[in-house]
Amino acid sequence: MKALSDDHKRLRISLISGCLTLVLFFTAHTLRAQNLTVRAGQPAPDLQCLISKPAPRPATPPTPLEDLYEIPDEELLAELIKSLPQQTASTEGALNLFATLPKSRPLNVALWGDSHAAANFFTEELIKSAKLPKEKVLPLFIPPTLARGGVRLPLRKQCQGQGWKYDLAYVGGQGVEQFSRGMARLTSTINDSYQWIDFRIQGQQPNLRGLDILYAANATPTTLGITIDQLPEQLVDLKLNQRGAIQIQAEGGLVSTLKLRLVRGSVSLEGFVPAYAEQAQLYFDTLAIPGATMRGWKRLDPTYFKALGNQAPYDVVLLQYGTNEGNQKPFDPVHYKNDLTASLENLRRIYPNAVCILLGPTDRGTLVARSGKNKPQVSAKKDQSQVADAPAIAKELFVYSRIHEQISRSQQTVGQRYGCGFWDWQRAMGGPGGSYAWLKKNPTLMARDLIHLTVAGYQESARLFSRDMHFDEAFK
Repeated sequence: MKALSDDHKRLRISLISGCLTLVLFFTAHTLRAQNLTVRAGQPAPDLQCLISKPAPRPATPPTPLEDLYEIPDEELLAELIKSLPQQTASTEGALNLFATLPKSRPLNVALWGDSHAAANFFTEELIKSAKLPKEKVLPLFIPPTLARGGVRLPLRKQCQGQGWKYDLAYVGGQGVEQFSRGMARLTSTINDSYQWIDFRIQGQQPNLRGLDILYAANATPTTLGITIDQLPEQLVDLKLNQRGAIQIQAEGGLVSTLKLRLVRGSVSLEGFVPAYAEQAQLYFDTLAIPGATMRGWKRLDPTYFKALGNQAPYDVVLLQYGTNEGNQKPFDPVHYKNDLTASLENLRRIYPNAVCILLGPTDRGTLVARSGKNKPQVSAKKDQSQVADAPAIAKELFVYSRIHEQISRSQQTVGQRYGCGFWDWQRAMGGPGGSYAWLKKNPTLMARDLIHLTVAGYQESARLFSRDMHFDEAFK
């Protein structure tokens, strides 16, 4: 009888343990909402950020880039490009994926990527190419990276105090990571750390009737101070060990600005969800992060990602990655393809029915080191030795171009297996060597680092994407 009693005890402990595990699982993956109702008043004046102490200037100014490096000679480049193996042009851009989207309601579109997309110049020109009024295109989600360097979002202004640090989905080990669609968390443990946001788009009137502040689960008793427009600050205690949302609802008016302050404890912000008074014609989120890679998608927990509250799923998912993967040394194409496969597998767990398009990396050039000031290592006129050494010189100057070609081919083939279209950004720039040609254009389309584009370059790229992929078909 005693043995039977012990078995019952073990069974009881096992059941209790299992139930506790389920409770913890659902607590971690479910948003708990706290309501905060405010009586809206007059629109707030423009935000005025607190003056921060300027960073000390370096004792010795850095040497200008042009004094250390130069652009290879144009005639020599033309000769070198001829020595490269010729690739078959991609036809994936001919797929008319946007024509299949519903036209009876506003579409939800999201663009994830790296620094090429983060500054929002590509997105703005893409919207313009569809002939949509700027005021009728709004974000569904504001990521917590709104104050990160290189990120530019459709907000009038933001001010961020000291004490914040980022956790990013693409950084870290091999385990599963819990991130929302912003692929980042903004965390502070410093009292009086603040985040101020003016949600009005430049030149426009208030359009928010409410706002959700999303935060991750926290084991520390935490209080936030929240100020809407010019109303008195209200204190909100966050629920312990629960992922949550503070749902702000305005009565009798609209919301212009939010001032958020950490009063005590620790907070991890996951993003902001606006609720608009007037409907948009298109909802477009730019969620790119400078330095990001596709690897972040591989490590996401799909259940956590999707439990984000009241947002509708995206109709279109645009993924713009490749430049930072190509910068890894040594570049391993097999490892890249495996990572890409795992990432797209996870993407389809989250967005099984969305139109998916991969934007391949741009072309990238290499600057030539000068052997001395005004004494370039590659002379202005090619000599016979340079012609003879063309394969070796081409290998050096086009090393990233060739890697980006491999990345593009992987995106094209792997993307097809997951129902994703592909746009060859490098091919749109003219193929390998296109970065040098874009640098010579007037206005110049390539930055002097031969990695990034100029504002005009991103605008031209968006027009080429819209033309190749028939982006405007979604709105006819």
